[in-house]
Amino acid sequence: MQERRARWRSIVEQAAISSLPIRQFCQAQRVDEQQYYYWRRILAHEQGTESVDSPTSRFVLVRPEAVATVSTAGAVLELMLDRGWRLSIPCGVDEGTLRCVLAALTPQA
Repeated sequence: MQERRARWRSIVEQAAISSLPIRQFCQAQRVDEQQYYYWRRILAHEQGTESVDSPTSRFVLVRPEAVATVSTAGAVLELMLDRGWRLSIPCGVDEGTLRCVLAALTPQA
């Protein structure tokens, strides 16, 4: 089992530094994409991190209780996402930041 973990840890680390989208990376490495996501989640949980990618990732898992304290009173645009998530965009948000957030929410082709 340790060999399997070490193999998947290596795959997840390689994917994190790769410039390829995950789907293309998995195809190139002949790795099942769903297995990749499963192992990435397991390994992140074991490390005590909730990050989506590597420890240098800019995105982290946000728990519902953390979101409950956010006020949407100043939002001028609110998007309801398919997972039931709500994205509130305040007036004057930086365009570059908004583009990055929307790109992160867009499924990879």
